[in-house]
Amino acid sequence: MSFYDELEVSVAEVVDYAKLDGSFAKALEEVVKRKVAVEEAKSRGLSVSDEELQKACDTFRIINNLTTSAATEEWLKENGITLDTLENFLESNLLIYELKNQLLNECDKEKYLASDEVQDLIREMAFEDWLAKAVGQK
Repeated sequence: MSFYDELEVSVAEVVDYAKLDGSFAKALEEVVKRKVAVEEAKSRGLSVSDEELQKACDTFRIINNLTTSAATEEWLKENGITLDTLENFLESNLLIYELKNQLLNECDKEKYLASDEVQDLIREMAFEDWLAKAVGQK
């Protein structure tokens, strides 16, 4: 048992620290954006099937090297996260992804393609593709 195992840290202490170091406002903003996007996705009739959610859970477990149910349960416990919280997070990710797809189909793509930021991204992607071919990676 290490020294850290004996320390007790409350959620309030973590929140206070995040507020004082400036990271709380950013986290709060991201949570609010996610909630707004999920509500919009639902209002558009978008939903997540059980199969899609299961696939997202499986992918999450692979990415986090959680190869067994026991490892997953231990990870959730260590991080103070319930299975419902994880599933809600993953479902939100899927809904936001579907909303982004719908918005992509509805938007004026020419407007975005003309922007300097998108042109810079395309330029970089084209360069990376060329470079990979030039050095024999593709």
